[in-house]
Amino acid sequence: MSFRKRSEVIGTPSVPGRIPVNTRPINPVPGRGTQGPSAGTSGRIPPAGGRIPPSNRTASPQTKEKEDIASIMTNPSVRPSSITSQPTVSTGGSDLDKILLHQGIPLGTSLVIEESGSTDFASVVLRSFSSQGVIHNRIDKDQFYSHVIVVGLSSQWAGELPGLYKGSSKEQKKAKILENESKVSVSNLATNGGARNEKDMKIAWRYGLNKKSETQDTSNQTTYEFYNNQFDITQKLVPGPSNQDISFVPLSTDYNQIIQQILLIISNQLRSNPTKIIRLVIPNMLNPSIYNPLCSTPTFFLPFVHSLRSILRKYSNNLVLICSLPLDLYPRDTHLTSMIESIMDSVIHLQPFNQEMTLLIEKAYKNEPSKIQQGLVNIIKLPVLSERGLMMIHDGEYAFKNGRKKFEIEEWGIPVEDDSKDDANAQTTKNIEF
Repeated sequence: MSFRKRSEVIGTPSVPGRIPVNTRPINPVPGRGTQGPSAGTSGRIPPAGGRIPPSNRTASPQTKEKEDIASIMTNPSVRPSSITSQPTVSTGGSDLDKILLHQGIPLGTSLVIEESGSTDFASVVLRSFSSQGVIHNRIDKDQFYSHVIVVGLSSQWAGELPGLYKGSSKEQKKAKILENESKVSVSNLATNGGARNEKDMKIAWRYGLNKKSETQDTSNQTTYEFYNNQFDITQKLVPGPSNQDISFVPLSTDYNQIIQQILLIISNQLRSNPTKIIRLVIPNMLNPSIYNPLCSTPTFFLPFVHSLRSILRKYSNNLVLICSLPLDLYPRDTHLTSMIESIMDSVIHLQPFNQEMTLLIEKAYKNEPSKIQQGLVNIIKLPVLSERGLMMIHDGEYAFKNGRKKFEIEEWGIPVEDDSKDDANAQTTKNIEF
């Protein structure tokens, strides 16, 4: 047992030439030398525990993903999903956006439109989807926010894109009249009367009508005003799309060539604007009138679909895909169609009515032809939600009608003939005894 004096400092060497324990330099990281003024040029000593300062840390994948999402949300054609808050773009039809439950289709996902029969209603949806991308490029003259890639068709397909819906003929006439009346001219002042306008302005100022209308207009305009447009399928898009708006990829019996061309176009478009939205469109997939018979073999098609899915995951913040598939050529019970439905993110089925149902609907709505519907919209799979295990299959709940002006989807109900008028006019000829 040893004793120390009060004046002796603890830790001083008791043995000549030995370094005290508490005066040895601490090496915070195993295998790394001491950080002193002689060890580096900066002469800084790392903090306790050897942790790297926050300024020298590399960004985590989660942080980078959040930054990418924040940057893509600056695109006026993008809005957050109403369910998952993912960046979402419009399909070109407000009704289709609603039944997908995201108010559109999320970026990085795909949609397959299956159609039975010899009709081609799916092409209306695909053209509206493409027109929506072209319209977004016309928001700003100096900026391109979107680009459309069409696989398997020629540039003539771009000349059939629908134009903007301007309302019915009555609504267009009213809009022209209001536009002419809003212009300040001598004839308008003479016809309307200055005293009458002044009286209306006083009443509006007194009850605050002008202030209310202004607040309503500004609130409606500032909330995703460029996100979605309604298109008129009877009118063509004027002016037509340019090379900056749309690109076409020819078909080949080698799927690698198609994929490489798609990747080249995407990389070139994102080089000019990293927040640009790429809309990939594949009309009439595997249709023998467009595709080579070798394309329907599993050695071509399955790797092709898997490659499309990998591209969607690679550009999950910029790319979205919509394609159509004829079920009469490839029924749902075949192995090829079942593989497509499992690989793609969302699937809907357009099922036109048979002849008997069509006659029944036309007879029920003979006085209201605008209510006649052409078929059912069956929801087989929804983006993101079906992958999370939610049962999203809806058969026979929605119906579509390709009207004179636009493609609409609404809830389906079997029409009932109203024979009450005939019964009221009928007269009984038999005596009724009680």
